[in-house]
Formats: sequence, structure tokens, C-alpha cells
Amino acid sequence: MSLRKNNFLLLVAGCCLLVTFSGCGYTTKTILPDNVKTVHVDTFKNNIDITKEVSAKDKYEVYRPNLEVDLRDAIMARVFLDGNLKAVDKDSADAVLEGQIVQYRKDPLRYQNEVVQEYRISLVCDVKLINKKNSKILFEESNITGDATYFTTGTLQVTETTALNDAMSDLARRIVNRIVENW
Repeated sequence: MSLRKNNFLLLVAGCCLLVTFSGCGYTTKTILPDNVKTVHVDTFKNNIDITKEVSAKDKYEVYRPNLEVDLRDAIMARVFLDGNLKAVDKDSADAVLEGQIVQYRKDPLRYQNEVVQEYRISLVCDVKLINKKNSKILFEESNITGDATYFTTGTLQVTETTALNDAMSDLARRIVNRIVENW
């Protein structure tokens, strides 16, 4: 009886291994066409309108100079880290990533004695990846959001700039993941 039990356990273990390795569908290969190996990341347009009249809904919108340059740097760093595409200059790129920053928000999350203790920073962009050879849009999405939270006091306190860098890194990760893996 123990030989039969051992064979059964081996069969179960083999089936578990087969299921584990055969298929969650994850791949490290890009979903882009085979002829797209290089990308140029344009500096996004900063379309945050600081001159518009402020309503109750958008009173937490913020304008920050040179945000578009910092975001481009974060996306370039993520392209390099991801490794599926190579970042190059515009003339030698197979595709160009264009975009616009449509919103930068700083929403209060937690108060103590009417003083804000925690904020959430959200950075919202519209992006488009264009094949340079035929001008075909390979990927386009609106309102991709990167965010981060930060505390203004206590041991977890960080600056708004540090939190903004975290939000830009989160946004860059989301953009590159959607382009490369479509998730």
C-alpha cells in the first residue's frame, strides 16, 4: 500500500509542478511589433492651466514649473530599467512616445487639529506611442495616473518634492508597463 501511496504523491506533485510552470500567461516579451526596438521619449506638454478659475472641485490642483522635464527623466529611467526598449534620439528611434500632463493634484488625506498630516499627490497624463515609419499609433491612453502619499509630520515625514518624485516614478512605471505588457 505504501508504494501506491508514494506513486500517488509523486503524481500529485508532478501535476502541481506542471500547472505551476505551464501557465499564468506571463511573458517577458514585449507586445509591440517586432520592428519596434527603440523609442524616443519626447518632453511631455505641461497642459496644467494655472490661469483658469478655481472651483471647489479643482482647488487642489497645483502647477509646478519644469514638471515635464522631470517626468521625461523618470520615463527614460523606467525604459532603461525595463529593458524591452532602448531609449535613443528622435532621428534613430523606431517609435516616439508623446504625451501631455493634464493634472497635478495635492489632496489632503488626514487632518489632526485642523492641520493636514497626510497628502496624496496625483499626476495625470495622456500618452501616445507612434510608429515613426508609418505614423501609426501603437498605443494611446488618456488619464494614466501616478500617485504617492506623504506625511507632513512625524517619523514618516517627507518633502513634497520627494513625494512628487515617487508619483512620477509610479506614473513612469504604469506608462512603460502598459506600452510593453499592456497591463
